[in-house]
Amino acid sequence: MKANSLKRILALILCVFSVLSSPLMIFATVSSQDQQKIDEYEKKQEELQEKIDAAQAEIDKLKENIQDKEKYASQLAGQIDNFQAQIDVLNTRIDDLEGQKSAIQEKIDALDIEIAGIEEDIQENEEQVEKTEGEISDVYHKLQDRIRENYVNGATSDLELLLDFDNDCDFSTYLIISEINQRRAKNDEELVTTLNEDIAKLEILNDEYELMIDTIEVKRDEHQVQVDELNLKENEIVVSRSKLEDSQDDLKTLQQEAYLYIKQLDAQSATYEKLVKSYEADIKAFDDKIDAIVNAASRGDGNVSSKPGGFIWPLQYSDVYISSSYGYRYDPISGVYKLHGGTDTCCWSGTMGKSVRASASGTVIISTWHNAYGYYVGIDHGNGIVTIYAHNSALNVSVGQKVSQGDIVAYAGSTGYSTGAHCHFEVRVNGTKVNPTGYASLPN
Repeated sequence: MKANSLKRILALILCVFSVLSSPLMIFATVSSQDQQKIDEYEKKQEELQEKIDAAQAEIDKLKENIQDKEKYASQLAGQIDNFQAQIDVLNTRIDDLEGQKSAIQEKIDALDIEIAGIEEDIQENEEQVEKTEGEISDVYHKLQDRIRENYVNGATSDLELLLDFDNDCDFSTYLIISEINQRRAKNDEELVTTLNEDIAKLEILNDEYELMIDTIEVKRDEHQVQVDELNLKENEIVVSRSKLEDSQDDLKTLQQEAYLYIKQLDAQSATYEKLVKSYEADIKAFDDKIDAIVNAASRGDGNVSSKPGGFIWPLQYSDVYISSSYGYRYDPISGVYKLHGGTDTCCWSGTMGKSVRASASGTVIISTWHNAYGYYVGIDHGNGIVTIYAHNSALNVSVGQKVSQGDIVAYAGSTGYSTGAHCHFEVRVNGTKVNPTGYASLPN
């Protein structure tokens, strides 16, 4: 077979592949397990929304006759619980979606590696095809030259050569010519063998090419399915985060209103006692949750000298001051005398939106919202030391992220149980709250 013919056949094969590999319409599919989770979350959200709507209707009714402050404050407390439950469901759903998103991304990364490997194999195959076609062309032209030479020179067999030989000629000349003819015949035979081997090799390469093309198309289709599913998860996360932010804003408004009414209630009243107990129980549950996370962090002697560069104050501003020290105090909301496990600081020039910086390098182990601490961040610095930054207006890091000393981890605010913009800074050693001023000093 001539090289040009082989090239035309190969071109035809490639043309067929290009038609067969036209883009397919791929749609992301949701597994039955994921769909079940989505249905459960939506059912919980619907139930909570019904409770919120009913409670809001009651609040609006009571607001028209605000004389019954205790009943109104009690209804506000119940609504706060409803919103916190809704926020918990949304946070759980977002965490679940983030986990699914990570798993999908791992599949995409693995497919990227597979596809890149197949593309390299295809490129190598194409180079081998080009080289083999060149070798076939060279052999083919050599055989053409030999056929042309035989045609021009006429008969060359040993018998014909012997019959044509003149008796006057030296027989040794006949032997030499015969040897030359045999060598040419052997060379021609080798050329034919090489040609057949190259053609067989080309056919194998074409088969391998066809298989690789089929495989890479399957992988690309699978890759597109995963990308579509990843986009679906990202959209779900965006929607859930939007709902979460709305619920957090509504909760903050309700909290501020409830705090005002707590102060207006009679300290001996049943409603006041109920609200304070609810508040204290919420703080206790929150502390237990924080303790579980912190206790799972590093353990050590808490020696500050083990941390190169020591620790710095989260608000690195020259006009920073302590608004509430570490130690026992009367809680500004409930009025209960209790330990304030951190140090609150503000800036004379205004605290809202100020940069909150990592006190030392470490790993983020908390970055979320709770109605007690609002937006808060926890960093594990090793050797049993964990720092916490609470009541922020926004967060700037995510769980698992590595941070260096001075990195901005959040922006100061007044979210959660807070009566004004400030930075609540905690230091915990093996889970126990200690005075932050023993680890860091206010900037000069």
